[in-house]
Amino acid sequence: MQRDLIGNLHLKFHGPRILLLGAGGAARGALGPLLGLQPELLVIGNRSEERALDLAAEFVRFGPISASKFAKIDTSRPYDLIVNATSASLKGDVPAIPADAVGPHTTCYDMAYGVGDTAFTRWAREHGAGMTAQGWGMLVEQAAESFYLWRGVRPQTPPVLEALRERAGLIARDTPA
Repeated sequence: MQRDLIGNLHLKFHGPRILLLGAGGAARGALGPLLGLQPELLVIGNRSEERALDLAAEFVRFGPISASKFAKIDTSRPYDLIVNATSASLKGDVPAIPADAVGPHTTCYDMAYGVGDTAFTRWAREHGAGMTAQGWGMLVEQAAESFYLWRGVRPQTPPVLEALRERAGLIARDTPA
C-alpha cells in the first residue's frame, strides 16, 4: 500500500527505508507520522547512540525501528527518505552521516528552513539526492492549523508556499532533480 507523506511535496512511498536524524523533540514529533508510512525500516541516527536507543525503545511497538550513532548508520543501500530533525542546519552544519545513505531516489527533508538552501539540503544535493526540501511546508501548515483553531477557517496553503519559495529563490529546489 502506498502512503502519502508530505502532502505539499506529493511524495508517495511503499514500505520505505527511512533515516531520521536526531533524537530530540522534533524527532519525537515526527516519529508517529513516519511510522504511519509502514516503513520497511526506520533508523534513528544521532550523535549519542544512547539517546537514539531510548527514543527507539519508546516507539518500537509501532513499527520496525532501530537506532544508531551517526557514524555507524547502515548504508548497505540508500534510504528512500532522510529527515533531518537536528538543529545542525541552524548553525550551518550537517549531521556527520555517511554519504552512502543518499542515492538518486532519496528524498532529503530538512525540518529547518531559511532563505536559500540549508546546509543539509545543499549537502544532500551534492551527494546525489533525487529531491531535497526544507521545512517551509511544515511552518506554513502549522500556521494554517493555528489559524483554523483560532478562526475556524483553514487557509489554502499552496499559494502561500509558492510565494515563499518564489521570494526565497527555492522554486527549482523543492522539486525532483
